[in-house]
Amino acid sequence: MALRHFDLTLTGVAQRLSTAIPAVAGAAGPDEAYKQLIFSSAPGNAAVIYVGATSSVSSTSHGFSLDPTQATQQPVSVGPFETGPVKLSEIWVLGTNNEILHVLGVPF
Repeated sequence: MALRHFDLTLTGVAQRLSTAIPAVAGAAGPDEAYKQLIFSSAPGNAAVIYVGATSSVSSTSHGFSLDPTQATQQPVSVGPFETGPVKLSEIWVLGTNNEILHVLGVPF
């Protein structure tokens, strides 16, 4: 299956990563299984993006963050997983209004 990439414009409140799915050509929907997801912050972003597992993701409670102000900020990878998928609907993100999160996915 082909790679998928998409951008999610953040709203300032916690949102499921699966909200970006309608913009992805060929995607099977918000519960499409992925072997690996790679996250990066858009170069023009000015604020930190927080990624977590629940709607309570915050600046103090999150799995990881992407800080575009750090010169050494590298994309963050979830996976690859050989025996079980990750789904976009299981991931929550939080960022300042109009910040952009880039995601590259390897479907299962």
